[in-house]
Amino acid sequence: MMHSLTNKQRSMQMNPVAFPIPALAKKLWVLLVGPIVLLCSCGGGGSSSTESAQIAPLSGNWQFSLTPPADGSYTGGLQGGFFLQKDGAVNGQLVYSIYLPQVQTPCSSGSAKVSGMLAGNTVNLTAIAGSQTFDLTGTLSSDGSTMMGTFASTDGAGCGTAQTGLDWTATLVKPISGSFTGIFHSTLSGVVGNQSFAVTGSLSQGENIGASNATVTGTLNFNGLYPCMNVASINGTISGSSVVLQIIDSTGLTIGQIGGPAGSSHPSPVAFQNTSSGNMLQGTDGYGVSTTNCPAGNTPGDSGNICLSFGNDGCQQSITLTPPVLVFPQQALGATPSQQTIVVTNTDASGKALNNITIRLQNINSPFGGFSDFTGLPNFTEQDNCIDAPGGSFSLAPQQSCTVTIFFAPQQSCPWLPSASSGGTPPAQCPSFLTDKVIIDSPESTTTTDSNTTFVVPLTGQGLSTLIPSVPELDYGSQAPGETSPAQTVSFVNQGSAPVQILPAITPCTSTASQQLPRPLVPGGVSGIQGATQISADQGTIDYLCDVDVDSALPNFSISSDSCSGAVLAPQASCNVEVTFSPQPKILNPPQDFFLELNTAQCTTNITSDCEIDAGRFPVQLRANPSSPLRMTPGAGLDFGFQQVGLIDPPYPPMKVTIYNDPDDPNAGTINFTGNLVTGDYHETDDCGSSLAPGGNCTMSVYFLPTKVGYRSGTVTITYPVGQTQTIYMRGWGCTNCKVLPPGAN
Repeated sequence: MMHSLTNKQRSMQMNPVAFPIPALAKKLWVLLVGPIVLLCSCGGGGSSSTESAQIAPLSGNWQFSLTPPADGSYTGGLQGGFFLQKDGAVNGQLVYSIYLPQVQTPCSSGSAKVSGMLAGNTVNLTAIAGSQTFDLTGTLSSDGSTMMGTFASTDGAGCGTAQTGLDWTATLVKPISGSFTGIFHSTLSGVVGNQSFAVTGSLSQGENIGASNATVTGTLNFNGLYPCMNVASINGTISGSSVVLQIIDSTGLTIGQIGGPAGSSHPSPVAFQNTSSGNMLQGTDGYGVSTTNCPAGNTPGDSGNICLSFGNDGCQQSITLTPPVLVFPQQALGATPSQQTIVVTNTDASGKALNNITIRLQNINSPFGGFSDFTGLPNFTEQDNCIDAPGGSFSLAPQQSCTVTIFFAPQQSCPWLPSASSGGTPPAQCPSFLTDKVIIDSPESTTTTDSNTTFVVPLTGQGLSTLIPSVPELDYGSQAPGETSPAQTVSFVNQGSAPVQILPAITPCTSTASQQLPRPLVPGGVSGIQGATQISADQGTIDYLCDVDVDSALPNFSISSDSCSGAVLAPQASCNVEVTFSPQPKILNPPQDFFLELNTAQCTTNITSDCEIDAGRFPVQLRANPSSPLRMTPGAGLDFGFQQVGLIDPPYPPMKVTIYNDPDDPNAGTINFTGNLVTGDYHETDDCGSSLAPGGNCTMSVYFLPTKVGYRSGTVTITYPVGQTQTIYMRGWGCTNCKVLPPGAN
């Protein structure tokens, strides 16, 4: 019988004179302990303690590799799994997959039961993998870390063939456990393309029960630098060296995955490797993340190469960019450019010089980044001390650095095109984020982390126009034909240091034909204020249709009061425009978006004063509900301003909308409600009950509890029979460390 040694016994065996043992007791000690020492097995590993590892070297997680038959009749075989050993008997399970020639999916796969024996260093194992049996004979290495030998397989009844004398090897995989540091290096071209994101966290492997896999749990933390997620938990399995982990956010939703089964992509398989320099979890295209913060036009939202190192620095990149992102504060158009720097360092793991490195800005010519829609100039420019001649390449010795300076001179506040369908930004989301990327290409990088040799630092900033509207959107409830809504007001404030000329209005807008809106805008060339119904890009111009009904020749949205047209606003001065809604016979049901067009004199070589750079904008969106007896007071839109992210309870009373059932509407009658649908970071309560009789009214109360930083839109959709709906539109901004004000006080 074999016995394990206690710590005290082991210490006494190593140094018996350290204890005051009488001579006779010493003789008894040698007689009793000596044979035990001779019987102990000193090789192997893979269990949770030194004692059990000595008596059960095959207990643990093993990765197998079987040589495919020379006739090409099948590929694959036994892969990875866990063994338990008691005395010389071995039991466990291994994952297996058998593939027929030139077929992408396995004809047989699953978990193979394994039984066998270890006698000295001789190993005999039998694995039953579906209809095929594998008999393996081999030897265990003296340190217990590897096995090798030959195997024979039976006929697999059409999935695998009988073979003899083929080679096999197996490697013991140490438990995946402890804290790690590492990177996610995106390989896509979208929002986060080619960026490297540092990540920390920990993993813990579950108990070995002799199954084909063991559980792995842990955490990820990106310290606020990864836009797709910040902190997440992970839960999955390890089998041999193969690891598959689900990424789970704070709500319990699975938002991504690390690793996949053999043959998968996005994410592809990742391997946990025990190397001489430490343990690493690594894979090319080995992660995928899909969240609302990271759509990127791809499925998944982001994917790329992963490297996590446990107790070592094996996951360094060839090129390190510090800081990994540049965010510029809001800046007025025309102000002196601001600047920030990026340090580029050669941190290649091989310790060699890197040559032929290049630096460039992406400079996308689009409404959202790169060159301006209005001036044709870039929002970001670059200077560096890395390259001797512009457009050339440079070298970095090991650990050598150089500096890139980025200048931000915003040329616009929002894109020229106002609607998302036309490639622009809805006015409620202005000022939009101006973006670009610093791209570093290092073709000679040989880091072990991944094979992607392109590195990116994203640039983000916001430009502030001189003329600012008080609200981004005016929303109206339903009105009956011939009825006119109460007026809603928008103010425009000159927040600059110089006067601004608002172009005169052209009234009435009676043409239903397409009209050209030229660039640059000049006095007399286009209306200063006008309602527009359709817009589209057309070779440097905007085509728009006046808001005029083809039968009544009247607009749906009327400017009832206007102190802005033709005015020159001094710094800090303001003007007002009042707009009413009166649906005309040809109004669409539901109506499309309308825009209140405001044009100022654009700064060009011919206009040197009373101008702004990004004139020719549509700063206020106009929206109305389809025909219904329901009326809304004060309107169908709620602006909550800035509120703190993460609040559990509402800090202020709700904003309210009164619903009135108009008895004079042509379709008047009792409204039977079928439910309210709420979207976004908003919560709604009401006293409307299940129906509302003609002449009756009720109140809806809405709270805003933002879950994320930035613009947060939402709706309350009121539904009633025959598929009819009425919508209340909500807008708010989530912020951190901000002064929380009551809605409407911002």
